[in-house]
Amino acid sequence: MSGKFAGLAIAGGIAVLALINVALYNTPVDTTPIASGKGHDGGPASATGALQFPEAGDFSETFQRPLFTPSRRKIVPPPPAPLPVEVAVAPVEQAPPPMDVAPVAAPSLLGISIQGGAGKALLRVAGKDEALWYASGETVDGWTVSTIDKDQAVLERDGKVARIPLHPSWQNPLPAPPPAPAPPPPPPEPEL
Repeated sequence: MSGKFAGLAIAGGIAVLALINVALYNTPVDTTPIASGKGHDGGPASATGALQFPEAGDFSETFQRPLFTPSRRKIVPPPPAPLPVEVAVAPVEQAPPPMDVAPVAAPSLLGISIQGGAGKALLRVAGKDEALWYASGETVDGWTVSTIDKDQAVLERDGKVARIPLHPSWQNPLPAPPPAPAPPPPPPEPEL
């Protein structure tokens, strides 16, 4: 008797699961797009524009937009930020740019590294094989590193200023490549 009861219980359980499956199959899936809280670069957007990292357990968007379902919702980008308001400012007198001095005696610039807003320049003193990294304000061979930009370093020494570009512009253009050689003549046809 217990075998028949167990069989009926299993059959009833299967029937209940089949009904639940049919009910879920007939339920419409909400595929309306959802607004994304992310900026244009993929990182979370914030009012200040700074990058903020999500909480470790924040997977709400993952659950709202399942990756491997045909009914995946599309991302609706957030509305663009309002344009900044221009504020009238009294004109500030610009200091004249420092005079360029030929960097003959200045060290040569081999590289620039900018991390977290702090820049370092890889400089090699003339006549030496070794190059070292120098930050702004440090001294190399009597020259003080005053400014490091993404494409140049500015050094000062005794009131002289040397702007050393990372990629110097070439005075002479590269010569044109030689013309391609004429193709060889076709081989003679064999006589029959």
